[in-house]
Amino acid sequence: MSAEGSHGEEATFSPTAEFEHAVEPLSFAGVKLQFHLGPIDMSINRVVVYLWLAAIITGVICIGIARIAAIIPSRKQVAFEALYEMVRDNLVGAVMHGKVAVKWFPYLLSLFLFILISNLIGLVPLFVSVDHNNIPQFSAYAATSNINVTVALALLTFGLTHVSGVRANGAIGYFKGWIPGTAPVVLKPVLFLIHAVSEFFRLVSLGVRLFANMLAGHIMILVFYGLIFMLPSVLMIIVLSPLIEVGVVAISLFEIFVSVIQAYIFAILSAVYIGGAIHQEH
Repeated sequence: MSAEGSHGEEATFSPTAEFEHAVEPLSFAGVKLQFHLGPIDMSINRVVVYLWLAAIITGVICIGIARIAAIIPSRKQVAFEALYEMVRDNLVGAVMHGKVAVKWFPYLLSLFLFILISNLIGLVPLFVSVDHNNIPQFSAYAATSNINVTVALALLTFGLTHVSGVRANGAIGYFKGWIPGTAPVVLKPVLFLIHAVSEFFRLVSLGVRLFANMLAGHIMILVFYGLIFMLPSVLMIIVLSPLIEVGVVAISLFEIFVSVIQAYIFAILSAVYIGGAIHQEH
């Protein structure tokens, strides 16, 4: 799709432009929120705002439910307890047991909630900045559609996996467990290298899977909205816009399902990797 700009230049519609602009510093009344701490870019962009928002919502939900917990639960407490039990029994309990499950449950629950909330708030248009004309700018963006965010979350699980494995088995015992004890001596270096590569690809799969699924869903929504501007006449816009909106709603509902599934997959794979590093005999 193309349109004439203010200076006669032709602008091309690109669904990915929204995600490219997300890493640019936000501005309020023409002032960019751009900061640097030495070589580190500390600018406040859309990704940062959505990460803050997801963290705040996650904290408020957990702390709020803990404070209102009662013997006779309210509806909010019942709903959260159902989620709590699902994560405890079907996520953590499915791959971890005993003290290991109790120890890692807080991390895995927090990880699941944070990713789920990050995915879901990306479907809601939110006020993020003000342009130079003091006009509010709204945006629907998921921080988990940024690969830097998903890889950072994957790195957190990756680091905790190997730290917990070393603490449980000792450094020598942990890395020795990467090689089957019955393997021929000549093959052990090759098997160790293969396992090391597979560990790296675990990191890649965790980060890329979440990023790709969330990015694809949001691009589909943007493409559907972009179809409105590609219609050649006002009459077709009036006639077809409702149908396009129905398509957007359908995709958005599907994205809610994808958001839950991807949060669950990320959390349960984290549990599998951490549990496997601790109990290498399994």
